Amino acid sequence: MSETLLSILCDEDFWYWDSNNANTISFEKNGTGELVCRHELNIWIAAELEWKLQSPESVDQVVDISSSGDTHKDPHLISQFDIELTLAKRRIPRMRRPETQSWRINESLLTDDAFMPKTYTVRLEKGNFLTPYDAMGPDEDQYTPRFALRLAFNESPYPPRHEWKDPGGGPDAMRMWEWKDFCGRESPGLKAHGVRHGWWEKLCSLLGLN
Repeated sequence: MSETLLSILCDEDFWYWDSNNANTISFEKNGTGELVCRHELNIWIAAELEWKLQSPESVDQVVDISSSGDTHKDPHLISQFDIELTLAKRRIPRMRRPETQSWRINESLLTDDAFMPKTYTVRLEKGNFLTPYDAMGPDEDQYTPRFALRLAFNESPYPPRHEWKDPGGGPDAMRMWEWKDFCGRESPGLKAHGVRHGWWEKLCSLLGLN
């Protein structure tokens, strides 16, 4: 199955850092999108963004997903591109309700530098992925989703620590500026072929338990 890079980026409702749909990035074909960062009842970023590929011709690049290797094996690169992201101070639509207007998010927590354009190099990879959050845990149950695609940024799209007005507390605990990978295209069929490569699996291997 062949798809353009534009359709791969934009046809996913969200690209996920975690399977709780709490920390996501998304892209629309009109050059807008969203960046969200939250944990339980804490919300730090729920902002619209603008995006554009540095090489306009990359938008129409055709990628043959079906023939780009076996998703049951190690991840592999299917495209690499440079993208400019500009975080906006505008709240995403679902955060504009009257009851959320008093919540301190976006520009209340971030410096002006966080809203300047930034360019990233992104690898689009095909494989059999857990979200980064799920991959950190020792257990994977029947409800933990697997994904066929991953966006791997060279730097996190979340603002770096020095662009937070007061990073103490939640931001320093979460360290979201280190989160670089986001998964898309949930694929239940990958569950049967999932292979864990985290610290738990390495420990089990060393102890001869797997």
